[in-house]
Amino acid sequence: MQTALQKQAKKSIDILTDEKVKVVMDFIGYLQSKEKVPNALTIKTFRKTDSGRDVVKCKNAEDMFNILGI
Repeated sequence: MQTALQKQAKKSIDILTDEKVKVVMDFIGYLQSKEKVPNALTIKTFRKTDSGRDVVKCKNAEDMFNILGI
């Protein structure tokens, strides 16, 4: 099912020359490459840390390095 915006976009593209459609498609590809979708592990980690689980609190950078054993 297409939304009104999708229908409007299709109508706009339908009247363009192939050369201009190529430019639009290249731009869409660029936008898609910039979209960063976190993987399942990252999402799980965000949920844990957002709820305060698995978070190590440090006073400063030196404290962090000591906790990490660096």
